[in-house]
Amino acid sequence: MKRNTILTFLLSVLFIFSCKKDPKNPVSPRKENISDVTKINAQIAENWIDVLRNIIANESVSPPRASRVFAYTSIAMYESVVEGIAGNKSLQGQLNGFVTNSIPANTDSLDYELVLNEAISIVSKSDTIIPTINQPINQKDIDSINSLHDRILFAKTGFVADSIIQKSRNRGALVAHAIINYAATDNFLTVKTLSYTVPARDAMFPWYWVPTDNAHLNPVEPYWKNIHSFTLTASNQFEIPQAILYSSDTSSAFGRQAREVYNTVNNRTAEQSDIRLWWSDATGTQTPAGHWMGLLKYIFHVKNYKLDKALELYTLTAITTADAFISCWTAKYNYNLLRPETYIKDYIQSGWSTGQFDITPPFPEYPSGHSVCSGAAAKVLTDALGIVSFTDSINTNIGYAPRIFPSIDSAANEAGISRLYGGIHFREAIVSGLIQGRNIGQNVSNKIKFR
Repeated sequence: MKRNTILTFLLSVLFIFSCKKDPKNPVSPRKENISDVTKINAQIAENWIDVLRNIIANESVSPPRASRVFAYTSIAMYESVVEGIAGNKSLQGQLNGFVTNSIPANTDSLDYELVLNEAISIVSKSDTIIPTINQPINQKDIDSINSLHDRILFAKTGFVADSIIQKSRNRGALVAHAIINYAATDNFLTVKTLSYTVPARDAMFPWYWVPTDNAHLNPVEPYWKNIHSFTLTASNQFEIPQAILYSSDTSSAFGRQAREVYNTVNNRTAEQSDIRLWWSDATGTQTPAGHWMGLLKYIFHVKNYKLDKALELYTLTAITTADAFISCWTAKYNYNLLRPETYIKDYIQSGWSTGQFDITPPFPEYPSGHSVCSGAAAKVLTDALGIVSFTDSINTNIGYAPRIFPSIDSAANEAGISRLYGGIHFREAIVSGLIQGRNIGQNVSNKIKFR
């Protein structure tokens, strides 16, 4: 009898321990399946965008190329989780060239944080998206991608079943390769190999652009008009005419624009100086598209948005700014207008300079890229959100005070005028650029529907 009692006890203990969950492969984990993206914090997307902004700066990605990077990575994030957002639609069939059923429908239970994590990690490391990413000199950028990916994955280990983890990673990889294949069709792989000769500025074409401070650098993306857009019917669909015609007479309408730049730079106020530095965003920084992608998180925090809404706004902004740069660069090389610095040196003051921190970039003047990009982003965001006041703290890490904006549109206006304060653009390029950008933003608002 005693022997039977002991045996029963031992069998009971064995049964209990046999049923205990393996923390490395739990049967019923605490967080097995995040199937509702509306409940997920937006932080995961914010972290990935910040990594990309740093890569854009580290690798000196040009503004047009940067906008393309943000577009495809944002599309990858959105498409990786769209099936976990009740009522939302894929962008397949809505964007130019993004064919319906490019990504097969999912039938598995997934952790959507892991799907997103895998998708953007793969897309970010593709040289179809960032051509320089796999060069040995940029190993630190690969490391930053791998580090974030692994931290997110590790946080799930022990709390999400191995089978769910693997299915989620597989799904992310499938989405990533679909987006990479999509990107391979936009003509970038051809455009980036083309050479360009700067047209001669002479007596017949005295308004032609010539390189200034960056004369040793190649002109930036002269064939960007050949990149396939996401929503435009043609690269010049919203091109704005140049109203103020060139004249070497400094008392003419064109000459007065040059004098405005000259006088503004020579007599900059402290506030004007702060504004021009805040929005500098040249090659070697986050670029204008990166600035707008980065400041979105401050709007998210004001609105208390979750991942679903954050990804909608990231994707809207990224697609819009990408199309904005295609439009802007088409106009730049069409008008091929000289920079204020060239005109001022020729007709107002020989040897004049914009200053140490305001280097005139190596591409034509009209219209302003900052203005087109910012006008487009502000329009599509205002259409989506209405009037939102927010504080932009994106550059506080490099010692600048945050800037407070009563609306998204006011931020765009400031971004535009910053280029006059820096001596980079004539006023017409700014005003026309903002108009062009807002037309592009309206086009995106009309075409892209998430529900």
